Amino acid sequence: MVTDKEKIEVNISTNDRKISGNVQTGAGADKNFVFTQATASTLWKIKHNLNKFCSVSVVDSAGSVVIGDVNYIDKGNIEISFSAAFAGKAYLN
Repeated sequence: MVTDKEKIEVNISTNDRKISGNVQTGAGADKNFVFTQATASTLWKIKHNLNKFCSVSVVDSAGSVVIGDVNYIDKGNIEISFSAAFAGKAYLN
């Protein structure tokens, strides 16, 4: 089967964060990104480069859904603030 989708994997590590994600491109491809916040924080700064204002779902390290205040900086960056610090993942699409 021939497909026009291209999958790009991104893995970046810094002192306090591990950022990873997948971006699919091509006709009809759904853009998505998974952000991992490895250390507990009340403010998560996420650069996703999806070129859209995406929907956001957050889970803590136990897999429980957490609600935060999402601030759309632009079509490639968001910040999510929480009332308490924790580590987990943000799913963007």
